[in-house]
Formats: sequence, C-alpha cells, structure tokens
Amino acid sequence: MERSYDVIVVGGGPAGSSCARTLVRGGAKVAVVDRATFPRVKLCAGWISAPIWDVLGIAPREYPGGLWPWNTCHVHYRGRAHAVGCTGWFIRRFELDDFLLRSSGATLHTGVVVKAIERDADGLWSVAGLRARHLVGAGGTHCPVARLWETPRPRRPVGVQELELPLDPAAIAAARVGKDGEPELLLHDDLRGYAWNVPKTDWLNVGVGTLDPGEVRAAWTRARTHFRDAGHLPPDAEAPLDHVKGHSYYLYDPVHLDGAARPDADGRGGAYLVGDALGLAQPLTAEGILPSTLSGRLLGEAIVAGDPAGYPERLRDHPVIVDYRRIHRVRVAVSALRRPGSGAGGANGSNGSNGAGHRGRLREGASRLTARAIATGFAWMFSGARLPAPRLVDLALSTHERRRS
Repeated sequence: MERSYDVIVVGGGPAGSSCARTLVRGGAKVAVVDRATFPRVKLCAGWISAPIWDVLGIAPREYPGGLWPWNTCHVHYRGRAHAVGCTGWFIRRFELDDFLLRSSGATLHTGVVVKAIERDADGLWSVAGLRARHLVGAGGTHCPVARLWETPRPRRPVGVQELELPLDPAAIAAARVGKDGEPELLLHDDLRGYAWNVPKTDWLNVGVGTLDPGEVRAAWTRARTHFRDAGHLPPDAEAPLDHVKGHSYYLYDPVHLDGAARPDADGRGGAYLVGDALGLAQPLTAEGILPSTLSGRLLGEAIVAGDPAGYPERLRDHPVIVDYRRIHRVRVAVSALRRPGSGAGGANGSNGSNGAGHRGRLREGASRLTARAIATGFAWMFSGARLPAPRLVDLALSTHERRRS
C-alpha cells in the first residue's frame, strides 16, 4: 500500500472524512488513520440541522442511511411541557460515519492505533508508517494530534451519559411522546444541561449532558426517572439503561480557534485540528456534527488553495461560527447575571392582602411566559436556527459588556 501522501488525517469521523473528501476532490493524496473499524458504534444522539446538507453537498433524499425528519420538538421545562414547531433530522452515527468515510475517496487505514507522531528533518510527518506534509487531527476530544501542542482550553469539557439501544418498534411507538423521530427534551431548571429521549423506529437514544461533568451522574438519574414516570420509556429499556456510557467534549469557545493550525512558515506543511479535537460543539445545544463537517471542509479547502495558514480565519468568519460566537457571548452574559438564592416566588404577602395576591399572580404569569420563551428558544437552537436579529443581539451584548467592564 502507498506510504507517501499529501495529507494524513488522524480520525475517520465526520470531521476527518469531510476534510479528506474535500482534499481528494481537490486532487490531493490522502490517508485516513483510525483505531476503529467501520461501521463502528459511536455514542451520539445523532441529530443534524439544516446547514449540514449544504456542507456535505448532498440532499436529504441522497443520504442512504436511516433518516428521521421531525417538525416538532417536545421540551419539558420547569414542570411544563411545550410542543415547539421547528425542523431537524436524526441519523444513526453507526451509519453516517461509515457512509462519509467510505465516500471520501481517501485511502483508509482503519483498525490502526496511533502510538507515535514524529517529524523528520525534511518536515514530513510520520504516523503509523505513513508520511505526509500535512497532518490533520480529527480524533475527537483526546486526539493524539492535539497533544502535540498546548491547545487552549478555558473551560472543562461537558459530561455526557447516554445509550442507543434496539427495541421493539411497537413498544417504542407506544411510549414516545410524539411522532417517530420527534425529540423529547428535559431542560434543566438552571439551564446548565438537558436530557433527551429520541425514538428512531426500532432504536431508542436516551441520554443527558451537563456543563459540569461532575453533575452528569445525578442528572442522569433524574432524567431517567422523569422519562420513566412520564411513561415515555418502553419497559424493555429499563435493564439496558442500567449500563449507560459516558464521554466528554468541549463546547465552542472563541479561544479554541487559536489552536486550530500550526502551519509551516513556507506553507508547505503543518498540523491542524478539526471538529471535537478543536472543540467546536454548539455552545448552547452541544450539536457537534455540523461544526465537525464544516471545519473539515474549510480546512480541506484551505489546503487545496495553498493557504493552510488561512484556515483559522476561514473558520472564524463562517456564518455558522459567527453565530456560535454570539451564542457563546449570550451564555457568558447570562451566567454573569445569575444570582443564586434569589427567592423570587409567588404571593408571599404576610397580610394576605388582595394586592399581594395580585402581584403573585402577575409574577406567576410572567414566569410562565419566560419559561415558554426559554423552551421555544432552546428548541429553535436545537433545530439549528440562527439567532434572530443578530445586530440587536450584538448591540445588547456590547452594552452589557461595557457596563461590566
């Protein structure tokens, strides 16, 4: 098998395969190295949003794997259920990753563990007996390429517990809250995580994610109890859900892009990070497939254009990442405004007056409207919708940041 390539991609997931596909179409010789053999089991809820079809350059009807479109997102927040109209799709990573990798056109070296990465005097990277000018790290949170330099990580990774399991289709249909493929989300009261329950005909994906990985086990227990007590888990799911599996990854932070590339001064080679290896998951919903495929494609385009050093800027200026930057700023601003133990509640007037009761009802009504707005906004973000009125959002954020400074 050929041992010399233009680019070696470490990691065959959506980020690595999208990069390889773009490079191959641009005329590059590409090798993809992955320790797994494909198709593989990959922990992931498997939801994708509309922009991904443009990134991949295919229409939904052209995707050969299982595809579950949905038009309603069911959000449970602060004791109330909300059915929100929005659009998205679910896939199974077992199928998607295999499809993307096999269609990339790259030479595949699967089942190969990367034990060492070296560079010779000629500037060529050596990985598992392969040599190339360019090295792409697409191996996820613990990518070996990312360990070559100190990647900026201002915050800890999020923690996840989840499982995707095969079940009787009739049992899933009897327990689901909506139609096949419609997600049920349990949004945490403090907005620091959420759980999901997704029916995929004869598969069910259930899990939870938290900003603090130390909270994920307790959050999983609460989520499982909620879905079970609501009657939304088939009885046969109980035993398998005793064995959920955990993983972690980084949400997008603007600082992460500082570690996106280490190009050579002459532009002839270098090392780069894409997808979860860089830390690009959507900063509110944690969607990772879209930014993974996007970053892989943008890096491939930069290398083909002879401008690998321009990859971080291409990524930073893309509309999807520009929106992520806004959402990150919103999350930071909301975190700064939170005050623990506010105690604001219903009618607390000690004299039991009609005025106190009226104020309590007003507060309760406002609280319901706020909860509805939060549930709706989160569902829209979950579907991949852009932030509305971005200029107004930027103005409000700038004003808030000036006041805090």
